[in-house]
Amino acid sequence: MTIATAAGTARHDGTQAIDVRPLTATVGAEIRGADLARLTATQFAEIERAWINYSALLFRGQHLEHDALLDFSRRFGELDPPPVNENGKKFVEGYPDIYVVSNIVGSDGTPIGSLGAGEAVWHTDMSYLPEPPDASLLYAVEIPPAGGDTWLCGMIAACASLPQALRAAVKGRLRPRRLQ
Repeated sequence: MTIATAAGTARHDGTQAIDVRPLTATVGAEIRGADLARLTATQFAEIERAWINYSALLFRGQHLEHDALLDFSRRFGELDPPPVNENGKKFVEGYPDIYVVSNIVGSDGTPIGSLGAGEAVWHTDMSYLPEPPDASLLYAVEIPPAGGDTWLCGMIAACASLPQALRAAVKGRLRPRRLQ
């Protein structure tokens, strides 16, 4: 694996090396030099390793059509179906695995997505399932010039920082979250 420390580094096989830049000491890295619609197997392996090491990844400036978004997502494994939105409809016709989060209301007065009124405060995606997904992929189409931040919490780092006695006391005690 080659993880570059400067953008533009090439590997011995001629493919572009990606640049992995940690965002914090415990969680998150920004990936530069990767076009998610045209990844080589080597580049994806580097991205997957970064995901394992940093738990959350940021890719700026991507322009993905629906199929490319799903193709990239499926490289991590089988997709879990997203929850049904508030009005019971699918958001993107022909793409049942795409879930739209938006505060935009269409010309017909119907929201084009879910969670647009700020109800997606601190949460863990689909944690109510007996076996929640390993990851979620958020692809931003419109980003406000200020605000709208997505914050992340590294649960692996949080667990590792617990005192050994507390870690031992909670080991094996999982309780699925239930929707009320």
